[in-house]
Amino acid sequence: MRTALSRRRAAQGYVLITVLWVGMALLLSVAAFLASSRTEALSVRAEVNATRAVELARSGLNIALADLGRIDPDQRKSPRDGTEVTLTMAEGTVTYSIQDEAGKIDVLAAPPELLTPALVSIGENAGIDGFDAATIAESLQGFLRTPEGGTASVYDALTAAGLPRSSALAASRYLTTFNFTAQVNPATAPRVVLAAIPGLGPSDVEEVLLRRASGQALPRLGSAAVWLLEVASPVYTIEAESSLTTGGQARLVAQVAQRGLAFRGGLMRYDILSMRIVR
Repeated sequence: MRTALSRRRAAQGYVLITVLWVGMALLLSVAAFLASSRTEALSVRAEVNATRAVELARSGLNIALADLGRIDPDQRKSPRDGTEVTLTMAEGTVTYSIQDEAGKIDVLAAPPELLTPALVSIGENAGIDGFDAATIAESLQGFLRTPEGGTASVYDALTAAGLPRSSALAASRYLTTFNFTAQVNPATAPRVVLAAIPGLGPSDVEEVLLRRASGQALPRLGSAAVWLLEVASPVYTIEAESSLTTGGQARLVAQVAQRGLAFRGGLMRYDILSMRIVR
């Protein structure tokens, strides 16, 4: 009788252990399912945030195009020298800048005596080693031709030359293929470009920036004048960066070209030549 009772208790113990193991397995399965669901939910949320950030950046691009299209002297316009403008919107903030391509150094037109020291100088602000900058200046022409025979963007050429994307983006703010001349527009050139012009010293650069900020005529610049021409390009680069209140961010870079005056509204219209998401 004791043997039968012992067997019954052993059988009950086995059943209990089995139930516990099954319960543990179910608990682990539920935990794994919840973790997987949470990861998927976070992934979807991040994707939605990224999409919303891109759309907000597109809104910034449209605002910049409206800004760029204003031709009435009484209308408020942002500078065309890359100065950033920040706006607060319902979903977050958007910052845009407009850069006249004539204010950059054209890598297709600039001779080596301008391009090499300019790229070395620009490299200091773009995180490019001086030796690498000089090497790239000598070989950049080979990266500017696409397999189809066209011209690559400066950003694409610099990344193809081996620069990190962040450095290529920074350098492309000062270099272009849409100036169509070796001369630079001093009215819209960034400080870094002005500092790279042979014959312009630090005091000259500061005077140019001070005068154009106050609407005064630019000073006489001596020997540097051969590299300067106060004429705007028909092409502009717009950068628009968005920052959502929920944490998403995106940056768009677009190059636009004048199409002509609109029949109604008195605005200059622009065609988008290229647009890319760089972040």
